[in-house]
Amino acid sequence: MTESTPPNPAENPPLVLRLLKALLASWQAAAIYEENNNAYRMRRAELQDSLRALFDSGVDCRITFQGGFFFFNGTRLKYDHAFTFGRTMAARFANLRLGELNILQTAHETAVDQALFALAHTDSKESDPFSALAQTWRELDIPGVAIGPILDVEQDVFDPANLTEASRRQRAQALFGRAESVVQDMWKRVRDRNSFDASTTQRVIHQLIDQIAQDESTLLEFTALKEFDEYTYYHSVNVAIYSIAVGMRLGLDRGRLTSLGMAALFHDIGKVKLPHDLITKPDEYDEDDWVQIRRHPALGALTLANMRRIDAEIAVAMAGAFEHHLRTDMSGYPKLSRPRKLHLYSRIIALCDAFDAMTSGRVYQKEWTSPDEAIRRLVYKGREWFDTVVLKAFVHVLGIFPVGTVARLSDQSIAVVICNNPDDPYAPEVTVVREPDGASCLRPLTLARRDTPGSDGNLYITAILDPTKEGISIGDYLASIPDAEEVGIDVT
Repeated sequence: MTESTPPNPAENPPLVLRLLKALLASWQAAAIYEENNNAYRMRRAELQDSLRALFDSGVDCRITFQGGFFFFNGTRLKYDHAFTFGRTMAARFANLRLGELNILQTAHETAVDQALFALAHTDSKESDPFSALAQTWRELDIPGVAIGPILDVEQDVFDPANLTEASRRQRAQALFGRAESVVQDMWKRVRDRNSFDASTTQRVIHQLIDQIAQDESTLLEFTALKEFDEYTYYHSVNVAIYSIAVGMRLGLDRGRLTSLGMAALFHDIGKVKLPHDLITKPDEYDEDDWVQIRRHPALGALTLANMRRIDAEIAVAMAGAFEHHLRTDMSGYPKLSRPRKLHLYSRIIALCDAFDAMTSGRVYQKEWTSPDEAIRRLVYKGREWFDTVVLKAFVHVLGIFPVGTVARLSDQSIAVVICNNPDDPYAPEVTVVREPDGASCLRPLTLARRDTPGSDGNLYITAILDPTKEGISIGDYLASIPDAEEVGIDVT
């Protein structure tokens, strides 16, 4: 077979991304299901369709993993918003010390099945996992599918926990703080001058898009923080982060992600026209307060309409500001005389805004709701109030136990969820903060599913706890936010 180069080498070709996504889904399914299970067969069929489309276009399938990056037929792939699943794939290749996977056009479906189950069931904890994988390959004599090791293990193994976690986390923290500062400045300029710094606002949106594409889970950690004095500004940043992550799941391109991010940052801009004491009121709202607060969507749209700078992004931001408290059944506010089709960005922002408000206990809803309970309530109301496609994407972003969830484990210890497991939403990564005897600690741990056979000896979540009642501050388990310039974030 001759070497070939994928089309459009300057960007990730859709055929290649489709193939890689189908490969990962099939690999994950092979780890859970038997070969004759419908769930596995459906994902394997998607992989076969992707391979067939690739081969029909005259492109071979040679996947190489070196230096923490993927190469397809020799062309390096970018970790962009369309390739968000690449980090999960990289961890799988690195854990097996797998540096190359070639699927030839002559490979039969049976050979693909054998390859997937060999990959899925090779123990990555072996002292030399690739040798174990290669031995299985030889025993099965898999025709048409070839593998190779990572050439330079010492240099090329992708290990984000050891190599880049600290720097990535620090950068994410600084970017989060920078975004809050931009929102605060934006609100002040809009209130005082009916204008804002467009280039700075767009730049921070682009930085959020890049960060989420490269390392979504780290940035999502900071949306769990609800303890800032100026929570109103952080709420806008949280909604922007959630919205961009959902937009990526829905396949929006960079231009539309930018417009969505801008609309999310502006969604509460109408509050600049309301009394500050009302916005920051610590007590429950009375009826007069609600009459005032329900004005902010319309005020937001009017405020944006009076901007000195009006363009397409401001236009969609107006829709987001006006519609983010409307539901798909036209309940919510402002009250309309006739139904209207809500803008996609509004439907995304409405869901993200509702989740952040519920879990903060500070915006309209004064009683704190646990993240997992908020997800359940949103799903329960999903068909009436929210776009079900957007809701599915949102749940995929947040997981069953969202980041920041405080849980009691099966050994009576207490832990904080710090990262979702893309392979198993019921088994997130946590930091144990209190041992069964009550002693404080900081112990990282990956949980097991409660209903997984053989998991009796592992820990799993038994209950969700209110961090306030447990005397736990989520912020205590995240480092303080550094200065953006210290970690190379453009603040001009």
